[in-house]
Amino acid sequence: MGAEVLERRFGAIGARVKVVRGPRDRAVRIDVGSDRLGEFFELRRAGRRGISFDVLDADRDDRCLLLLVREDSEKSKFLCGFDERHWFVAAIPETASGVSGVVSAKDALQPDAVREAVARVRPKDRFQRRNVA
Repeated sequence: MGAEVLERRFGAIGARVKVVRGPRDRAVRIDVGSDRLGEFFELRRAGRRGISFDVLDADRDDRCLLLLVREDSEKSKFLCGFDERHWFVAAIPETASGVSGVVSAKDALQPDAVREAVARVRPKDRFQRRNVA
Protein backbone atom coordinates (compact mmCIF):
# COMPACT_ATOMS: atom_id res chain seq x y z
CA MET A 1 0.00 0.00 0.00
CA GLY A 2 1.46 3.35 -1.01
CA ALA A 3 1.92 6.34 1.25
CA GLU A 4 -1.04 8.17 -0.32
CA VAL A 5 -3.39 5.24 0.30
CA LEU A 6 -2.16 4.94 3.90
CA GLU A 7 -2.73 8.67 4.43
CA ARG A 8 -6.29 8.31 3.12
CA ARG A 9 -7.04 5.23 5.28
CA PHE A 10 -5.60 6.83 8.45
CA GLY A 11 -7.38 10.08 7.55
CA ALA A 12 -10.69 8.19 7.54
CA ILE A 13 -10.33 7.69 11.31
CA GLY A 14 -9.15 11.28 11.82
CA ALA A 15 -5.43 10.52 12.10
CA ARG A 16 -2.34 11.68 10.29
CA VAL A 17 0.39 9.26 9.24
CA LYS A 18 3.98 9.73 8.11
CA VAL A 19 5.92 6.95 6.39
CA VAL A 20 9.64 7.45 7.02
CA ARG A 21 12.65 5.51 5.82
CA GLY A 22 15.00 4.58 8.64
CA PRO A 23 18.44 3.01 8.93
CA ARG A 24 18.95 -0.39 7.31
CA ASP A 25 19.78 -2.06 10.63
CA ARG A 26 16.22 -1.66 11.94
CA ALA A 27 13.32 -3.23 10.12
CA VAL A 28 10.03 -1.57 11.18
CA ARG A 29 9.03 0.76 13.98
CA ILE A 30 5.52 2.10 14.60
CA ASP A 31 5.15 5.01 16.98
CA VAL A 32 3.01 8.03 17.82
CA GLY A 33 4.81 11.31 17.32
CA SER A 34 3.88 14.94 17.83
CA ASP A 35 4.55 18.15 15.93
CA ARG A 36 3.03 21.63 15.79
CA LEU A 37 -0.14 20.21 14.21
CA GLY A 38 -0.64 17.59 16.93
CA GLU A 39 -0.14 13.85 17.17
CA PHE A 40 0.48 11.54 14.22
CA PHE A 41 1.39 7.92 13.52
CA GLU A 42 4.95 7.37 12.32
CA LEU A 43 5.62 4.24 10.30
CA ARG A 44 9.38 3.89 10.07
CA ARG A 45 10.70 1.28 7.67
CA ALA A 46 14.19 0.20 6.77
CA GLY A 47 15.60 1.22 3.44
CA ARG A 48 15.52 -2.37 2.21
CA ARG A 49 12.77 -3.92 0.12
CA GLY A 50 10.31 -6.54 1.36
CA ILE A 51 8.47 -4.36 3.89
CA SER A 52 4.87 -3.31 3.31
CA PHE A 53 1.99 -1.79 5.28
CA ASP A 54 -1.69 -2.63 4.65
CA VAL A 55 -4.83 -1.48 6.45
CA LEU A 56 -7.02 -4.57 6.90
CA ASP A 57 -10.00 -2.87 8.57
CA ALA A 58 -11.00 0.57 9.79
CA ASP A 59 -13.81 1.71 12.08
CA ARG A 60 -14.52 5.40 11.58
CA ASP A 61 -16.92 5.67 14.52
CA ASP A 62 -14.49 4.00 16.94
CA ARG A 63 -11.47 5.78 15.39
CA CYS A 64 -9.44 2.56 15.12
CA LEU A 65 -7.82 0.56 12.34
CA LEU A 66 -6.01 -2.74 12.01
CA LEU A 67 -2.61 -2.46 10.32
CA LEU A 68 -0.80 -5.44 8.78
CA VAL A 69 2.99 -5.19 8.45
CA ARG A 70 4.76 -7.63 6.16
CA GLU A 71 8.52 -8.06 6.55
CA ASP A 72 9.64 -10.55 3.94
CA SER A 73 7.75 -13.71 4.98
CA GLU A 74 6.73 -12.52 8.48
CA LYS A 75 3.46 -10.78 9.26
CA SER A 76 2.55 -8.65 12.29
CA LYS A 77 -0.69 -6.85 13.12
CA PHE A 78 -1.19 -3.64 15.07
CA LEU A 79 -4.28 -1.89 16.38
CA CYS A 80 -3.96 1.87 15.85
CA GLY A 81 -6.57 4.12 17.36
CA PHE A 82 -7.68 6.86 19.69
CA ASP A 83 -8.47 6.40 23.38
CA GLU A 84 -9.92 9.13 25.59
CA ARG A 85 -7.19 11.67 24.80
CA HIS A 86 -4.39 10.31 22.63
CA TRP A 87 -3.55 8.13 19.65
CA PHE A 88 -2.12 4.70 20.50
CA VAL A 89 -0.64 1.66 18.79
CA ALA A 90 -0.83 -1.87 20.23
CA ALA A 91 0.79 -5.01 18.85
CA ILE A 92 -1.60 -7.93 18.42
CA PRO A 93 -0.15 -11.06 20.07
CA GLU A 94 1.24 -13.51 17.53
CA THR A 95 -0.62 -16.30 19.34
CA ALA A 96 -3.97 -14.67 18.54
CA SER A 97 -5.54 -16.41 15.58
CA GLY A 98 -8.36 -15.20 13.38
CA VAL A 99 -7.68 -11.49 13.89
CA SER A 100 -9.02 -9.89 10.75
CA GLY A 101 -10.76 -6.73 11.95
CA VAL A 102 -10.85 -4.05 14.62
CA VAL A 103 -13.30 -5.96 16.85
CA SER A 104 -11.30 -9.20 16.80
CA ALA A 105 -8.10 -7.20 17.44
CA LYS A 106 -9.65 -5.63 20.54
CA ASP A 107 -10.74 -9.09 21.70
CA ALA A 108 -7.20 -10.39 21.23
CA LEU A 109 -5.79 -7.60 23.41
CA GLN A 110 -8.08 -8.33 26.36
CA PRO A 111 -6.73 -10.56 29.15
CA ASP A 112 -8.64 -13.85 29.56
CA ALA A 113 -10.27 -12.74 32.84
CA VAL A 114 -11.58 -9.56 31.23
CA ARG A 115 -12.81 -11.44 28.17
CA GLU A 116 -14.75 -13.87 30.40
CA ALA A 117 -16.33 -11.05 32.43
CA VAL A 118 -17.23 -9.05 29.33
CA ALA A 119 -18.87 -12.10 27.73
CA ARG A 120 -21.78 -11.59 30.15
CA VAL A 121 -22.57 -8.01 29.06
CA ARG A 122 -24.46 -6.84 26.00
CA PRO A 123 -22.29 -7.11 22.87
CA LYS A 124 -22.50 -3.40 22.14
CA ASP A 125 -21.19 -2.58 25.65
CA ARG A 126 -18.21 -4.93 25.76
CA PHE A 127 -15.65 -2.31 24.71
CA GLN A 128 -17.15 0.55 26.70
CA ARG A 129 -14.83 1.99 29.32
CA ARG A 130 -17.49 1.53 31.97
CA ASN A 131 -19.83 -1.44 31.83
CA VAL A 132 -21.30 -4.03 34.18
CA ALA A 133 -18.21 -6.24 33.94
